[in-house]
Amino acid sequence: MSSVFQLNPQRSQLEMSAPVVLALLWITLQLTTMISKTVQPEPPLAKPITLNDIIGSCVITFSFGTVLILILTLLNPNKMQNLGFRLNQKTGQIRDGSVGFLLALLPVMALLLLTHSFRTEETMHPFFQQLKEHPEFSTISWILISAVLVAPLFEELVYRVLFQSWLEKLLPPYIAILTSSLVFSIVHGFPDCIPLFPLAFILGTLFYYRRSYAANVITHALFNGVNLALALANQPPAS
Repeated sequence: MSSVFQLNPQRSQLEMSAPVVLALLWITLQLTTMISKTVQPEPPLAKPITLNDIIGSCVITFSFGTVLILILTLLNPNKMQNLGFRLNQKTGQIRDGSVGFLLALLPVMALLLLTHSFRTEETMHPFFQQLKEHPEFSTISWILISAVLVAPLFEELVYRVLFQSWLEKLLPPYIAILTSSLVFSIVHGFPDCIPLFPLAFILGTLFYYRRSYAANVITHALFNGVNLALALANQPPAS
């Protein structure tokens, strides 16, 4: 990846601190929930989510992310730029995020095709279930906000800025990247974890080399946007 992304020497790692602990607790909760669903011998159909559930999730996730950034800023006022929060080099960050998306596109799409046979009503993402049952403008709008704005902002903060930056303090870089990528993938459940692993690995590598929160958010948002667009394109026409 060094031939694609130049190593940014302006970087910081994180010690164990309040925002790292909160991120680890969140990850542990998500892992526990996902593993408990996976080990059930005959998992029942998930209860369909509602539009209010999506709106509530957006508000809670965005609020928690804001709290994490505020605590991180209070504890590390002079390190925020080196942790990825850069206000300069906007063009370069957009370029890096776009390149990251292009690098992830082919392996992710290939693995999506290979795991197509595992995709059933039981394993369908709740957002896609909601789109299938209620393809109204309000549903599409809130799923778009959640998937393309809130999720990339929050997940890149938790998994890359906090979790991976802390792991890099303890482990060699490639182990830290692999660990954060594996955890990120598992949290999203089977079979999505398989095609999401190369995306997570590229996101982790991008963050390690460029130390740009914005670039990671752009890669993640573009991927989710394309995924959502494909889901909308495959929607049957309204009768």
